[in-house]
Amino acid sequence: MSNINEFLNETIEIGQKLTNAKSNITKIQELQAQLLDNHISTIKEDLLNKERENFVSNTRNLLVECKDHIKRIQYENARIPSSDPNFGQRQQRYEYLKTKLSNVLEDYSQVESDFMKKTKDRMTGQYKVVKPNATQQEIDDYVSNSSNSDSQSMISQQASLNTNEINEAQKVLAEVQKRHEYIKNIENTVAELTALSRDLHLHDQTDQTIINNEQNVQDAENNLACVLL
Repeated sequence: MSNINEFLNETIEIGQKLTNAKSNITKIQELQAQLLDNHISTIKEDLLNKERENFVSNTRNLLVECKDHIKRIQYENARIPSSDPNFGQRQQRYEYLKTKLSNVLEDYSQVESDFMKKTKDRMTGQYKVVKPNATQQEIDDYVSNSSNSDSQSMISQQASLNTNEINEAQKVLAEVQKRHEYIKNIENTVAELTALSRDLHLHDQTDQTIINNEQNVQDAENNLACVLL
């Protein structure tokens, strides 16, 4: 992109998309707080989670798009000589956007990690309702690997439970399993954010290596031309 005005307009658009992503993350955090409310109905919880998933998907697309644009800018800058009158401005905008994206990724990862911890804490509390004497190891194993068969097995082991208590236990464990799905989704999101951050910081060296190799080839061709002359 040779036109500096076009370049600056592009960076403004990228910056706005990152701002939109930050707004989305704030909304995601608000929805997560509501999902942790013990008093919301199942229908309300499902609606909130659906809305959260939509924001997560939209935010993922925004962050990937911004990362790709920033990566391309870095590659283009590496091909421009430092003597170019626009080089300093281009590099400054690149560093600004890279830092902004890096901060957004870090903040988002923290939001998801906090939600995962609070979700696990709530699952632990719900599990103890059904099995008050559970050991910490039992709780940790269940929170990490809960399944329908695990739930039914645990309920059947509580021989002293009456029909109402069994129904309540099944309801509580259904909630636990739903939150286990939340945790799996959170883990996927955190993994995606980690991959984006890694790609953002690793491509600097990769692209510079490509530039150096291209320059070496060009130098070799120039030297060969001089020899032949």
